[in-house]
Amino acid sequence: MTSSSTRRLAVNGAIAALVLVLPLVFRTKPSIIGYLNIAMLYAIATQGLNLLMGFGGLVSLGHAAFMAIGGYTAAVLVMTCHVNMFLAIVAGVAGAGLFGLVIGFPSLRLSGFYLAIATMAMGSSVADVIKRLPRITGGDYGLINIPSLRLGGWELAGEASKYYFFVAILVVVFLVVRNFLNSRSGRAVRAVRDSEMTASAMGVNVAAYKLVTFVFAACIAGLSGALYAFTISYLHPMNFGLTFSIELLSMSIIGGLGTIIGPILGALFWVMLPVIIGSRMEFLSTVIFGLSIIGSVMFLPKGLSELVTRIQTRLRL
Repeated sequence: MTSSSTRRLAVNGAIAALVLVLPLVFRTKPSIIGYLNIAMLYAIATQGLNLLMGFGGLVSLGHAAFMAIGGYTAAVLVMTCHVNMFLAIVAGVAGAGLFGLVIGFPSLRLSGFYLAIATMAMGSSVADVIKRLPRITGGDYGLINIPSLRLGGWELAGEASKYYFFVAILVVVFLVVRNFLNSRSGRAVRAVRDSEMTASAMGVNVAAYKLVTFVFAACIAGLSGALYAFTISYLHPMNFGLTFSIELLSMSIIGGLGTIIGPILGALFWVMLPVIIGSRMEFLSTVIFGLSIIGSVMFLPKGLSELVTRIQTRLRL
């Protein structure tokens, strides 16, 4: 093993140890762990959007709608039909994936600005449909008193227990996406992003891989939405509108579109910056967010992940 590999292993081990001890460090401030939990849920959703836009080249301004479908499906099944929570989460993921399949068909003929407008309209229509089903979704009042997360007979009531659970889920999602991108299908998706004509000439089924990308991204967002519902215990259609979709896009850009670690960095930055700045100077967070997006576009095309790569290069990791 080379010295560089040893240093890289040591740094990765230190990061893993830090992640595991954070709940102990902030045991007197559970709100900090609560913010980290939300950041991880956003990172999961952003991982799907990053797969769709960064690796698939498909623009989406309605990604929050997939979270809404996953969250409402899982919550309604548990509260109304008394379905097992694990099965309800699976149903939420499947529902979001099915909707992703439906929305994916327009992407076969649309691209760029036109696809962005189509997905934005889709997101708005999902929120509007949720509002018009008050007996099922709570309508404008929202869905309240959603049960807390459970693993079998164990309720994840504390922030620390949720934290470790979300870390495990985030790692699984990270590995699944990474393995997908390193597979033949992942290489085909990137080929379609770079040039549909060239990919088609090489024998890649462009239409099929566009649909696969949409469905996969939607399933990941649906998982995030289902976990979000049982974490916050409250859902409202306005939480999943255009504004939140743009926020997810901002996290992707700041973290680094087309990078596997970018969604995690972007979500952490987006959620934790206002916490670090404090409530008295919270208005600065909006300014910093805007400057960060501009800076990412101008100087760091791969966002914070590129900054991490530069630091690793300097340290020869």
